[in-house]
Amino acid sequence: MESPQLLSVDELLDHAYEIFLELAADNLSAEQIECFNAEFEERGALGDSTPEDDWQEYVDFDIDPERHVEICIGLLNEDEEFDRLFARMLLSRHPDERHCQVQWQQR
Repeated sequence: MESPQLLSVDELLDHAYEIFLELAADNLSAEQIECFNAEFEERGALGDSTPEDDWQEYVDFDIDPERHVEICIGLLNEDEEFDRLFARMLLSRHPDERHCQVQWQQR
């Protein structure tokens, strides 16, 4: 049986941003949302990477770097590094696994 084609990182970035916008009001403070809205157009970014090791503490499945992607949503500084992180997300590249784990910035 042929395995399905994995989702691209661009598809996951779009999906992560949609999830972030949908859930932000329930998980971030009014101040954090105001900061995001005021500064995201100028300094905002979504970044993808291999999942950090600490995700294994939060999930009950094995994380496979080939099948999972970590996506960060935040604000960049002048060195193009995140200086404010609103959320870290763990998403599967498998098209049938649409669950998402999110670690939100503390209020």
